[in-house]
Amino acid sequence: MKISFQWIEKPGRLKHMWHVFVAITVLLVTIDFFIPHDHTYLVFETIPGFSAVYGFVACVALVLIAKILRKICKRDMDYYD
Repeated sequence: MKISFQWIEKPGRLKHMWHVFVAITVLLVTIDFFIPHDHTYLVFETIPGFSAVYGFVACVALVLIAKILRKICKRDMDYYD
């Protein structure tokens, strides 16, 4: 059974998906203002939106580190010949 993802490639779909993801992010950060942080270990964990910002920064850091590692670990096309 083949799964088709052609619906993603329709014109304007990417912009629509971007708006949906931004709306979900704003909703989750807004909800974070109303959820009590009872089991925190550090003071800055009580800041609303901290988890979202921390997750975003960690994701960006992983991508940047992967780009650096790609340059270090990259081999020529005929390396195994």
